Amino acid sequence: MSSGKNPVQQLNELHKSYMTGKLDRRALLARAGTLGLTSYALATYSSGILASAQEASPVTAVLPGGFKSMTREEYKAQLAGDYPFTAADASRPQGGLTIIGDIASSNLTTVNPMFANNFPTQDIVFQVFEQVTGLYPKGGAVFVPALADYYEIAEDGKTYTFHLNPNATFHDGTPVTANDLAFTCDVVKNPASGIQYTASFNDTIGTYRVVDDHTFEVVTVDVMAQIVFFPNFFAPVVPRHIWESIPVEQWQSDPGSTGQDPSRVVGSGPFKFESISESEGTASFVRNDNYYDVVPAIEKFIFQVWPDDTAVVEALRGEQLDIYLTSVPPTDVEGLQAEENLEVAIFDTYQVTWYGYNLNPDRTPLFQQKEVRQALIHGIDRQSIVDNILLGFGQVAIGTQPVLSEAYAPESITNKYEFDQTKAGQLLDAAGWVVGSDGIREKDGTKLSFQITYGSGSASSDQIVAAFQDNWKAIGVDAQPNSVDFDTVMMPALTSSFDFEVIFLGFDWASPSGSQEAMFGTEYHGAGFNAMGYSNPQYDELAAAANRELDLEKRRQLLIQATNIANDDAPAAILWFAKRRIAYNVKIQNYVPTTNGLLWSLPYIVVQG
Repeated sequence: MSSGKNPVQQLNELHKSYMTGKLDRRALLARAGTLGLTSYALATYSSGILASAQEASPVTAVLPGGFKSMTREEYKAQLAGDYPFTAADASRPQGGLTIIGDIASSNLTTVNPMFANNFPTQDIVFQVFEQVTGLYPKGGAVFVPALADYYEIAEDGKTYTFHLNPNATFHDGTPVTANDLAFTCDVVKNPASGIQYTASFNDTIGTYRVVDDHTFEVVTVDVMAQIVFFPNFFAPVVPRHIWESIPVEQWQSDPGSTGQDPSRVVGSGPFKFESISESEGTASFVRNDNYYDVVPAIEKFIFQVWPDDTAVVEALRGEQLDIYLTSVPPTDVEGLQAEENLEVAIFDTYQVTWYGYNLNPDRTPLFQQKEVRQALIHGIDRQSIVDNILLGFGQVAIGTQPVLSEAYAPESITNKYEFDQTKAGQLLDAAGWVVGSDGIREKDGTKLSFQITYGSGSASSDQIVAAFQDNWKAIGVDAQPNSVDFDTVMMPALTSSFDFEVIFLGFDWASPSGSQEAMFGTEYHGAGFNAMGYSNPQYDELAAAANRELDLEKRRQLLIQATNIANDDAPAAILWFAKRRIAYNVKIQNYVPTTNGLLWSLPYIVVQG
């Protein structure tokens, strides 16, 4: 079935035909099947409720009758179908301890969800604090109940009403109400808070208000092209009665954020914060026996950092570590899979591995010319790195969109950056960078020499950066590896000091939506993923048009055009899309890491032996 209408409009029309007898159930299923819907979705809307599509992002169109998300009961039914353990006795408390680990370069930076802006801090802290909605774990961009039992979208396509669970309480027994959500929004909205998501929140959310104790209304600034605007509606609910007396500018250093005062770390999630030790690199969390939803089966989990990949692998083999959140080194996958007590889950993600150029001429003059930026990408043998260092656990990027993105379209990318050192040299020559007597290119007395900064503790990263160095040396470019602590050096370089020349790292996009303004949009200029300081009005115009476009194919084409602009300007080199490799002990049953959540199944796991 094809038309100019979006899938939800077509669903609504099919539903009306079904209810009036123009279509029987078989015809209904057949026609709706062409929209990529699951049988669960069909069952949901055929009973009178518009459904969320699991394989494609729901669309916030202006609809007759509006839109209603799946309810908590419907979510649990679908979850139990996909993951039968969710309906089993695993949800009953049984006790046991689980050790969750990472390397030292990825320690927890806070226990306050407002400032949890890195991995693995968000994954861990969001076991304590909850947002109003979550993502369905199996994939796609279907939003499911969290603190909200369900939500509705009005016919205007801009008014969202969240219905909070009436039984939810904070860990100190205080009821969670819409007033806490309003307070949270007030803080996120306030620029003085220092929260990284303030700009995107204010660009997305127009107004919000408390309807009653368990009902909260949000009005967006415009009709959103997709329901995946919730990453911008960043509101992990914090208790007003704990924080309202603390000036927002003091929150980040408050003992309730650093964890030094556990009595102030109060969320509503399935686990409660117990303690943190910077000297030992550990943080402990205990079961919330009064949780309003699925009470965890395990009694406690400990997050622990290890010095490096080697120490992690030894800890896994020695059963000192149960779950490792960062991908294990490619060279260790086969060996770990051969261990009787270990498993390695391998799956695609929204993750991109990249490096960014500092485009601020006051920091470095080296990367002002597009030809230089492009030449350096052409100069890297990315396929060799994927084959020989990542051992095939990745795919060379064509364009900026990861393979799971709705806008992934390698056939439509105009500049594919094949490995071509001859072309790289020609681009540098044309830009005026000539090879000097020492073999290093220079221009106007300045050497094409710089540091590439990256997080310490990963042998794979060391090897990758060394490969960059060798590849670039062959085209007359001098790059020096600069391995640094992630928390104390990398994070400030990305968010405040911007003290870098080239910075190398990876991250996961929040969803397959295709929106990449956080990395290339002018409004994010000089912060976080756009630490490069990139700005192109043509990119901004296309990205904004995509946000407003309700026709999915037209929207996709706008995103592809925007992708080509950013890809050609090359403020950052999107290198490859890696497969995540999560190792864990088989005694941890019911643990299922997925693209949409490494720890989503933590409340369901049971420890055997």
